[in-house]
Amino acid sequence: MNNHMYIVEKPYESNQNSYFVQDYQTKTKMESYRKRMVCTFCTLFVLILIMYGLYGEQTCTENDLKSMSFFISDSRLGTVNNPVVNLTDDCALRAFTIEMAGYIAPAFWKDKWIAVSQSAFQMNQCNDTIYRTDRSFKIISERKKSTCRRKLFVHDSLGHDTFDGTFKKPMKTILAALSMTRTLRVLYGDDSMLCIIIREGTYYLGTNATTISSQIGAIALTTNDNNLVIENYQDERVVLSGGTPLHLQWSVHRKTASGGTIMKAQVPSNVNLDLFNELYIDGKRAIIAKYPNGDPSTHGLYAKDAGFAFDVHRWWPGISNASVEIVIQEPYRNGTVFSYYQLGLGGGASVFNPPTNFWSTSLPAGGDNYRTPRGITVDNKTLPHLAKWTNPSTGFVHALHGGYWGSWVFEIASINRTENTIMFGRGGFQEARGMDSGGAYYVSNIFEELDSPNEWFLDKDTGTLYFMLNETMPEVFVASQIPCLISMGGNSIEDAIKNILIQGLIFTETSSTYMSEYMVPGGGDWSVHRGGTIYLTNTKNVRITRNLFTQLGSNGIALIDYNDRTSITLNEFVWLADSAIILVGSTNGIDGFSVNSQPANTLIQSNLIHETGIYIKQSSPVLIAVSRSVSVIGNLMFNMPRAAININDGYYGNHTLCWNVLFNTVRETSDHGPINSWDRQPILSDAVQHGLPSLWQHTNYIHHNTIFNNYNALWPLDHDDGSCFYEDSYNFMIYGGKKNYMGHSKTDHHQIYVYADAGKLDFGSNVCLGDYAPRRGYSGWNEVFVNNTCILYEDYVPYLIGNCNTDDLFVPYLADNKIFIPANTEAYFPCTVDGILTKLNLKEWQSYGLDRNTTIQVTPDVQTIIEWGRDMLQRNNEN
Repeated sequence: MNNHMYIVEKPYESNQNSYFVQDYQTKTKMESYRKRMVCTFCTLFVLILIMYGLYGEQTCTENDLKSMSFFISDSRLGTVNNPVVNLTDDCALRAFTIEMAGYIAPAFWKDKWIAVSQSAFQMNQCNDTIYRTDRSFKIISERKKSTCRRKLFVHDSLGHDTFDGTFKKPMKTILAALSMTRTLRVLYGDDSMLCIIIREGTYYLGTNATTISSQIGAIALTTNDNNLVIENYQDERVVLSGGTPLHLQWSVHRKTASGGTIMKAQVPSNVNLDLFNELYIDGKRAIIAKYPNGDPSTHGLYAKDAGFAFDVHRWWPGISNASVEIVIQEPYRNGTVFSYYQLGLGGGASVFNPPTNFWSTSLPAGGDNYRTPRGITVDNKTLPHLAKWTNPSTGFVHALHGGYWGSWVFEIASINRTENTIMFGRGGFQEARGMDSGGAYYVSNIFEELDSPNEWFLDKDTGTLYFMLNETMPEVFVASQIPCLISMGGNSIEDAIKNILIQGLIFTETSSTYMSEYMVPGGGDWSVHRGGTIYLTNTKNVRITRNLFTQLGSNGIALIDYNDRTSITLNEFVWLADSAIILVGSTNGIDGFSVNSQPANTLIQSNLIHETGIYIKQSSPVLIAVSRSVSVIGNLMFNMPRAAININDGYYGNHTLCWNVLFNTVRETSDHGPINSWDRQPILSDAVQHGLPSLWQHTNYIHHNTIFNNYNALWPLDHDDGSCFYEDSYNFMIYGGKKNYMGHSKTDHHQIYVYADAGKLDFGSNVCLGDYAPRRGYSGWNEVFVNNTCILYEDYVPYLIGNCNTDDLFVPYLADNKIFIPANTEAYFPCTVDGILTKLNLKEWQSYGLDRNTTIQVTPDVQTIIEWGRDMLQRNNEN
């Protein structure tokens, strides 16, 4: 490997290059235990012949598919700590992850990044753990003073919109200041930088809002607003709320049997009740009346009291609604399982906007035709208030997908009280795969379920708000009114809005959007709501920095279609209903070459992202879908229901994910990893050669990340269906190994896999390298696994290579790896020899030309492993 292979064609030019290091050779106790070894060995065949047999030459029976459940863990069983590894070693690895969080943190934020990581990692379990936090490196500059031709000041309490906007005579509203800047363009010219400086206070943008769209903000910037800064004054606290404050006259509605008190008040007539779907009390999201009880913000499948029900007698399967199938035979991709562009139009896909879905075809590669359940019948003791529901049509059912690949939300259409049955109305479009059955669920927005402190219910027919006290009455009640606070939209790609800076603001208290329109981008598992708290389309050179996004009902930032050179840095995203940052482009069917409607050259750097996906479980801190050249650098991400970073498709590529610290991922779902990728839908672009259309993409680069693979995460880097053209290097990955599935052309070098066998057993993820379902002419070719260090904790089977047969070897290129196994054990490599499955030792394995110069050594103590990580990640990168 040459020492610059991963820095070619950097997708984002930066004046900082300290996050790239030179290539160098990485340095690289317990008794084995038979049960895990046997599981690993058996999983080889279950995986290849059963789980992944769909794409091999073998087919599966119904009984085969049922046996797969043996290897799928309950999503409720995930924990911060690893139950296999002793607490001392696990705590040491948690501490090193926290050390790396401090290492990548911006200097002014270092203490906070360390503190929140300690809390999220539950370091109270680790009393004697010592932290090393003295090292750091700098990858981003400190805040610079804006250069403004003219400043307009805004002050909510001291200003007036008839004032001239000077410091001493500020305007009252941001909209008035924005209008003034448009007038000043005549005087100063379109190229002059004008600045709106906001003084401290809370600005309720939802009050008397004129738009309710999640794509048009209360502050809507257009091409008339090029070269504009909107920022806080110095370090003053400026809050932009999507709600309106409620001034209520409370009275007692009734006392509950348990001694609680339900209060009621009439909502003022100026409040839009349709958008009042979130209540924020003293700055925090209140709990809409639900069963089972539990705050969705803090009670999920990761918690002891999950706030979900699990007892379903029957899921009523969906009715197949055939779509018009579009399959393009030319052009097509050779050498892959996913050769053809295919799409379902209408039919079952009609729940999406536009009404298209990769999965709405009769036989989509990798799955079944999209549909969702029609209803549920629950056990007799579940939903004890069901018979008393007076208006069930106000309610929603939040349910996990049956495979725990995401979640749905359904309106309740009707109930049968005698049979304990709930039938669904509109909904189920919040993920794209579909399934006939669901998983854990809860019911919300039913008045009769208002029985726990801090719960609320809005009777929209009468305009009455009900709230259950928690001893004392809170002070500030805010009703959500709008989902989008700032939008930036140019007239077209050619007439884009340019040079905008949003800085130093707090965005909060917006309406939820989980029942708004969703669409399916590319061939990933996702559907996505293309809206957000800040919405961008047709923009150039937008910077969003040093803001706080908190207590939001939608996505944080949405980059939709054409957006060039967007910079999202130094922000915190926390307590979000959906994803933090979504990048979603579009194409003209298979043609992504002649249309330029995609986010490109995006920098996402040094952000703190946690507590996301409160309502939507198929969500991530960062979603990359149909986008070009995205760099995700130096971010700290934890506490989310699914992946931290999801690359939804193989369009274009040239993405760089580096220097991120990721942990506590996949807390409420399954079959996933902290970084996930798919590539099922071929789309034309000029990624390979400028100006020349091709269905192949540019290489993506994943390097120097610290990934702690806990809860339900399986593979640290989950290169799922069809993923190809990745170079993964210099990552320090704790628990779980490498995954290749139905893709090709991935290089894995100079990685450190720590206790790869100590991850969950699901799908055989507990080996150094899992190469699943390779098939000549379709998948598994041009895979490389070299110069890696892999440490096994208890097992001694390094690889799980599908269809390994010495008569016809079709395996990744393996060489120069360092494998560490427990003392007094011998590594073996399962492969078929002369028709018999054989346990080959290293010498026998290498006799077939495999793993040249690879060594087997004894697993060292955890502190030695951590020193290897420091040497790889911190050498030559300190200030």
